[in-house]
Amino acid sequence: MKYIIIGLGFFGSSLAAKLTSLGHEVIGIDRRSERADELKDKITNVMIMDCTKPAAISALPLSDVDAVIVAVGEDIGSSVLILSMLKKQKVKRIIGRAINPMHHNILGELGIEEIVHPEEDTATELAAILMVQNAVNTMIVNDKIIIAELKIPDAYVGHSLEAVNLEDRFGIRPVAVKIAPEEKSLPALLGKEYDVDLSCDPHRLLGVKDRLIVIGRLDKIKRFMD
Repeated sequence: MKYIIIGLGFFGSSLAAKLTSLGHEVIGIDRRSERADELKDKITNVMIMDCTKPAAISALPLSDVDAVIVAVGEDIGSSVLILSMLKKQKVKRIIGRAINPMHHNILGELGIEEIVHPEEDTATELAAILMVQNAVNTMIVNDKIIIAELKIPDAYVGHSLEAVNLEDRFGIRPVAVKIAPEEKSLPALLGKEYDVDLSCDPHRLLGVKDRLIVIGRLDKIKRFMD
């Protein structure tokens, strides 16, 4: 897969190096020339650009990448400006970094649906989320094994866990199913959290808004979600 990471501070550079080590193509961008020298051997490509300029954004291969991650740190103004320009370019997947609740709210108002917090989300965890389509949350167990909370793939909505047969077909193990309340029910109207089925009832049909929590190798979970 191919990613653009804008902002090569500690978090951005860690994420870029992690994705590169996993075999992905990464374009890392920063406006500080010294960062390019420091990271040229750790990241696929490093570019010196000021992405607050519309011409710089227009020059990027946005249509050719799987996601753009704006990892700009303390400069909230630059972060907001870059993300707003990316939204106008209709980039396929945009992930923004927020450094505080106010920043998070501003990005939400811009329509940024995926927002990460480096103080809470490690570069390794974000790399796992990027690689596994429709992963909501992940927890790293070791270099290969993760626990992931997943949206139900369209192909398996309306099917039971017994029919999906995760362990035999994909080599991953279900841990729990988070069951969404029915849309017009009182729990839904009151904003009730998901019910959690720790028994992983093999006969219950999976709903479109349910979440599946599994444990297994990252590559096998990715294969299930693809």
